[in-house]
Amino acid sequence: MTQGPTLWLHCRAKFREGRRADLDYVLQKQPSPLLSDQLSKPRAAGLRRPGWQTLPNVHPEQSAPIPSQLPPPAPSTLRLVPLGGLGEVGMNCLALEQADGLLLVDCGVTFPSTDLGVDVYHPRFDHVLALRERVRGVVLTHGHEDHIGGLPFLLRHLDVPVWGPPHALELARYRLAEHGLEDKARLVPTQVGREIAIGGFVVEPLRVTHSIVDATALAIHTAAGLVIHTGDFKLDPTPLDGEPTDEARFRALGDAGVRLLLSDSTNVDSPGEAGSERDVAHALAELIETAPARVVVGIFASNVQRLLAVGQAAVRARRKICLLGRSVQTHVRAAQAVGRLPWPSDLLVPPEMAASMPRERLLVIASGTQAERASTLMRFASGTHQHLRLEEGDRVVLSSRVIPGNDRPVVDMMAGLLRLGVELVTWSTDRRVHASGHAHRTEQARMIDLTQPRSFLPVHGALHHLTRHAALARERGVAEVLVAENGHVVEIGKAQPLARSGKAVVGRVATADGEELGDEILRERANLGRSGVAFVSLVVDVHGALAAPPQVLARGVTGELEGGALRAAARAVAQAVNDCEPRARRRDSDIIEVARLAARRTIEAKLGRRPLVTVALTRL
Repeated sequence: MTQGPTLWLHCRAKFREGRRADLDYVLQKQPSPLLSDQLSKPRAAGLRRPGWQTLPNVHPEQSAPIPSQLPPPAPSTLRLVPLGGLGEVGMNCLALEQADGLLLVDCGVTFPSTDLGVDVYHPRFDHVLALRERVRGVVLTHGHEDHIGGLPFLLRHLDVPVWGPPHALELARYRLAEHGLEDKARLVPTQVGREIAIGGFVVEPLRVTHSIVDATALAIHTAAGLVIHTGDFKLDPTPLDGEPTDEARFRALGDAGVRLLLSDSTNVDSPGEAGSERDVAHALAELIETAPARVVVGIFASNVQRLLAVGQAAVRARRKICLLGRSVQTHVRAAQAVGRLPWPSDLLVPPEMAASMPRERLLVIASGTQAERASTLMRFASGTHQHLRLEEGDRVVLSSRVIPGNDRPVVDMMAGLLRLGVELVTWSTDRRVHASGHAHRTEQARMIDLTQPRSFLPVHGALHHLTRHAALARERGVAEVLVAENGHVVEIGKAQPLARSGKAVVGRVATADGEELGDEILRERANLGRSGVAFVSLVVDVHGALAAPPQVLARGVTGELEGGALRAAARAVAQAVNDCEPRARRRDSDIIEVARLAARRTIEAKLGRRPLVTVALTRL
């Protein structure tokens, strides 16, 4: 009997003209030795379908971390490796390494731009895990998800302490508890102005204003000199919590000598200043006090200053507050646990009482300003919320801006609200209802002027943000300016200039329901969304001969499949199975693969789509 390629050609006699492109999709089970020579061959170059995104193998539980190829830094050198947050918005995570150890600043997640059933992406940790013996810990700047959300996935593999502001640690506890790690984690609270020694690093948290309380910058004393990492910041002189950015301390550090400034780039394209949270509070108070019926305020749940403002307005307007949405409830509990939200004890009413409250006495704080699936505001818009339905005359205030990429879902959500007859107030109609938590260009320039750094590395932003921020630093007279992206290895020393010195393994890992997803799952889901799925049912006898005509069904495949295409696919499957030699028919995996290819290629020829094909084989 012929082996390998010859038998493969016998089994696929109907498809000798076929492309190598079909050979890239193999069964997850061990393929038959009769086909392994062909199935193991790589796809020929240039045959990837247009728009296909190749994803790296990023599932750390399936493979060991890729070893770091970099030697330890020289004694007076600091190495920086961004694992996330440079060249993208979100998933902030930066590794700082010197001769005596490695320190992580933040460990965040990012959210999917397309819906493949993915909850969040966290950074790929290969670089850190390969150096696990050198890792001294993690320092958090604040409690936003794009800075703390990746901790559970890191701490599954690495037992290190985590330092951070009390509010950030309280939020981290909730995340860790969801993953069963609350007892394993070593969480150490930091205090503004109090230095902490972490291995050879000495870190001083600095007070900054942001859209979350307890936000800090970090002054890090390293082998190369003083490094300031601003974290997310703005220079709001009148924050509601009375804790403005400590410009005097930044100036003092600048006078003492800053070797490197890492600064938030998010709003570099926005001129002027970000605006004060106190002005937003005045606007919200006016809208709440003048509303004739219910008021719904949609906010980013983590903005505790805005929660404080809404609470104060509710007290003045003699309204009770109902918290609707898990994220809002979580952030209120966390803020109250660390004493950052001093609401009266009788201010809140449970969701079950919302519908029975007099409309003019109820204020709802709701999550979902970005039209997140199944959020409170989305359920309001569709009229499906279990506790409350909005009515004509209610006022809905979206105290937020639309994050780029969410425009269409937010517009659809707003349309649903308007159909209910509510009055809708947004940032587009009233600029007073929102202020960004990130410094605008004037504030970014002031931070550079305060710290007077010898070198500058922009962080936290897409590449165009980083590039524009770098140009601003040059305008302000910084001598050494560098733009880097995730995976770029950057080194700096006391006398060594800031420069890139290599690349590290980076990427992102998809997760759903707390579990990490392999790239094969994502590819299948993406293909299902693009091209649908076809099901082939085969019944063969003990020798592998067809005992009944094949059946082909399809779901979600573009085009009309009820007519000739389905019948053509079934005929192609029958012919392909009949063309297999007897020895090949004895193996279920061989018959399944031949039938799958036959069905897929026939559907592709008829409709121009390549669906995911699943074969069910019954052997009598």
